Amino acid sequence: MPRLSSLVLAVVLAHGAVANASELGKLPVIEVVTIGNGSLVWGRHGHITVCVRYGDPHTDRCYHYALADFEHPWSMVAGYFRGDRSFWAGFEAYDNMVHRYRDLMDRSIWVQPLPLTDAQVREFIARLEHDITDDNKYYSYDHFHNNCTTRIRDIIDDVTGHALSTMDEPIDGRSFRDFAREGFFDSRWLELATDLAMGPDTDRVPNYWERMFLPQYLREAIAKRFGVQPIAAYTRRGPPAPSDGADGRIVLMLFGLLAAAPVAVARWRGRFERVALGAAIAPYVLAGGLLAFLATISPLPYVRWNEAILVWLPIDVLLVALRPARRRVYARARVAMLGAIALGLLVGIVKQPLLAPLVWPLAVNTIVGFWPTRERAAAGPAEAAAVV
Repeated sequence: MPRLSSLVLAVVLAHGAVANASELGKLPVIEVVTIGNGSLVWGRHGHITVCVRYGDPHTDRCYHYALADFEHPWSMVAGYFRGDRSFWAGFEAYDNMVHRYRDLMDRSIWVQPLPLTDAQVREFIARLEHDITDDNKYYSYDHFHNNCTTRIRDIIDDVTGHALSTMDEPIDGRSFRDFAREGFFDSRWLELATDLAMGPDTDRVPNYWERMFLPQYLREAIAKRFGVQPIAAYTRRGPPAPSDGADGRIVLMLFGLLAAAPVAVARWRGRFERVALGAAIAPYVLAGGLLAFLATISPLPYVRWNEAILVWLPIDVLLVALRPARRRVYARARVAMLGAIALGLLVGIVKQPLLAPLVWPLAVNTIVGFWPTRERAAAGPAEAAAVV
């Protein structure tokens, strides 16, 4: 019953909006407005909004589908990973939208008026108004499958008789992970985060419909399907977003080798091995523990199954806790496990890009499992055999 009342309210609101437009002598124009990439993490892949233009600045307004409490980013991120309904739809005045993205953020703006019939305009407005009611505005955000762009894409598709979902355009072989990395070309650490925080589900190549989860590809699809070329309403004055950049994987490999070096020194000297091991593994064990925790609480498929957890395995803390003989056995087992993952990467069974993070635990466990201690190196053949 509440859902029915919400739908009725949406229809009433939409009817009022159309009536207002009729007083101006015409139905409003529906515009898809694409916003270029921003500097903040959540703006790196752009934004999109739908604006209803009545020809009167007092009534023109834009509908957003990715509103959240950005002033409290940690709670917003926590809600995202838990799958809470922590994002919502809402609207603002057209002039406010332009002022924020143009004047305050210096982000490019493209406009595409949709060529809709009168009936389609009415249906479109009814959908927008329905989606901002209290009963319907909250939703669980998913960067790839349920975001500000996919929600607008779905409305356009429904209103136009599936004009977008039936498109059969060629694709270029890039995966969801590749598209995610595009927004982080200027940050090695954010690019590394896409390797570690997103599981193999993101290594699938999306079809043309699916890749419209990003604003620029929905803009491209609208231009192809409806023949509406985007109008550049504003072009950012700052430098363009980078189209390529160092990915940080070599840096992570070198860091892992450097972190493992004190363990080799400690084993050679025969002193402070536990201290060196604790310092060497603590960062990746903590990161692996965080990934395992997120996999436990999150409904997102690319978070729930993450092969990086098998590489940065939290139970590597046993390297510090176990006695030397058992520590060596555990380390050798881990080397075999990591070797199997590396082989899977080479033959293509493992898709997630894990070679760079794999070097770190592989170096530590190889040293513990196979590097002789100082006492073993100084012992005679018979004594060395006894130690083994």
